[in-house]
Amino acid sequence: MFDKSPKVIERIDRSSPLLEKSKLNFTLIVPKQDVMQYFFQWQRYRKYWWSSITTTPSLFMVNDMKYEASTVNTQIVANFEKGQNIVEHLSMSKNMDSSESASISCCMSMETALVTLLLDGMSNQNKDGYLRLHYKMAPYKISFALNTMDNKTFDTLKELAAFLHNKITLAQIKSLLPTFSHPLQLQIEENLKIGVPYTAILNEETLTNGIFHLLNSSTMLKEQVHVADFEEYASLLFS
Repeated sequence: MFDKSPKVIERIDRSSPLLEKSKLNFTLIVPKQDVMQYFFQWQRYRKYWWSSITTTPSLFMVNDMKYEASTVNTQIVANFEKGQNIVEHLSMSKNMDSSESASISCCMSMETALVTLLLDGMSNQNKDGYLRLHYKMAPYKISFALNTMDNKTFDTLKELAAFLHNKITLAQIKSLLPTFSHPLQLQIEENLKIGVPYTAILNEETLTNGIFHLLNSSTMLKEQVHVADFEEYASLLFS
């Protein structure tokens, strides 16, 4: 359920507040006698979820719980160098009536989530200043680069790159097909700057044996992949 009424995001640094335009709320109804057990489990699960979409799993922590008459509140926060940023609010509420049920709720802002993940990616950029996004959050999962000096081979590899791009796009894998106007190294750098996790590097041998190199932006290591296996392998990488 989305709440589109604008609100100011709660931050430690209030000198430049962000505007919330959308919020995601979720409420879980559980037996009253088991509510605290579920609440602890839910805190761990939400912290794990945030850690699973960032390049710094240790970035997130759960604040101490605050107890009131019939409610308990806490937050998941991102610990940046210059302070904490609240990314999600969690609460537990016991109904005061005779009902045997209780509720667990969580609330997060889409704008806060986006800014937090971008800050994480910028904080983890390497010495060359490349943006490091978790592959689940990267707008483009795979891009392409060509390694050849021969014009005729270049045109053929360009057609092959377009073919592979279409195949993985049909497999619901978001990929970027550049214009190939840059030399190889510059194209790789362009992909790294926008946080693309993998770059498929096609060369002259690709036209002979079907093998190309897939560059991992996190490790900067290359692995060999056959064009016939590319769609299946890419699906495994991003499943």
